[in-house]
Amino acid sequence: MFGIFKKKQDAPTHIAAERTNLPLDDLMTRMIAQELPLLDSVDRSRVYEILREYDGPTITSQEELPAEMREIMDL
Repeated sequence: MFGIFKKKQDAPTHIAAERTNLPLDDLMTRMIAQELPLLDSVDRSRVYEILREYDGPTITSQEELPAEMREIMDL
C-alpha cells in the first residue's frame, strides 16, 4: 500500500549519469557534474583531459580521484 513497507533502494540511478562515458560511478558522475560549472574553462578542460586519460577501475569515491583532479576541484 503506497510503498510504505517497501524496502528502499541504496541509491537511485540517473539516466543522464548512466549515458556518460566516464570512469566514474553514478554518484561520482553527478558530483563532478555539479562541481564543473564552478571551475574556469582552463581547469574544466584539464579535468576532462584527466578523465579521458584515466585508465583504471571505476572511481567510486573522492579519495579515488586522480590527485591532480582533487587539487583542481579543491576536494
